[in-house]
Amino acid sequence: MMRRLLIGLVAAIAIGVLLLARWLHDAHDWHPLLALLGASAVPVVIDAAILGQQFVLAAWLRRRARPDLRFGTAAALRAWGGEIVASLRTFFYAQIRHGARPLPSGDDPARVPVLLVHGYFCNHGIWYPFARWLAARGHAVDAVDLEPVFGPLDGSVAIIAAGIERLRARTGAAQVAVVAHSMGGLAVRAFVAARGHDAVAAVVTLGTPHRGTWLARFGHGANVAQMRPDCDWLRALAAREAATARALFTVVISHHDNIVVPAAIQTLDGARTVEITGRGHVELAYDRAVWSHVAAAIDAARRD
Repeated sequence: MMRRLLIGLVAAIAIGVLLLARWLHDAHDWHPLLALLGASAVPVVIDAAILGQQFVLAAWLRRRARPDLRFGTAAALRAWGGEIVASLRTFFYAQIRHGARPLPSGDDPARVPVLLVHGYFCNHGIWYPFARWLAARGHAVDAVDLEPVFGPLDGSVAIIAAGIERLRARTGAAQVAVVAHSMGGLAVRAFVAARGHDAVAAVVTLGTPHRGTWLARFGHGANVAQMRPDCDWLRALAAREAATARALFTVVISHHDNIVVPAAIQTLDGARTVEITGRGHVELAYDRAVWSHVAAAIDAARRD
């Protein structure tokens, strides 16, 4: 479903670009190529402007939550530029191109199999570069698509459970590691609280709103309502979790996260927290430094 939504969205934007290019040509006598390039730049500029507003808001909320944290302009600009590229890559290409086929997978039995869980308004296509990197390390890889797109997070429990069992059956492994981006981390926490963690060696969450995000008040869907700060669902989830389960988690946060805000508070008691800077929210799924942190957590679980 997510892939079809994105195809429709991209098609609508493409039609708008062509109509704008024709208007620039007919009404203002622009050269056809220049008109097309100018019209094509409009969605990019709009995306950059929206992201810029998010980064400004995130910086303001960060200062309120953690006034001791100060980062330079260079890190903020790096995060903004990286997020522009990552967002365009994700919503205009990756999820359409890779969202309809299995991800790359390795076959080294010495490596922990890895299940990948995407975030809000995404599908498993966002993971393609990371899955290829994991496969090169030898990890068997699988992924799930959380459907319906705007459904409640508790409905994801069965989907994640099926993904874990599918990966275990394929590899013969007793346990798998789970890596989740954004909202996917909450879905994994709901799975662990409901089904236990016997089959899970480690969980790594990237930019997950463990304590809710201020921007959730503007989103759509039952799952967005469950990501509002201090909401009943988050409180109930925390009350159901065992301390032994929290010890499985490595929480990766970026202080320049533009979606999960304020980012500085997004940790879990009893979990290991990795703090980075200069990366936006979507970029966390593509960044090689983040991948290295994930691999270290998985390898540590294997040694344990």
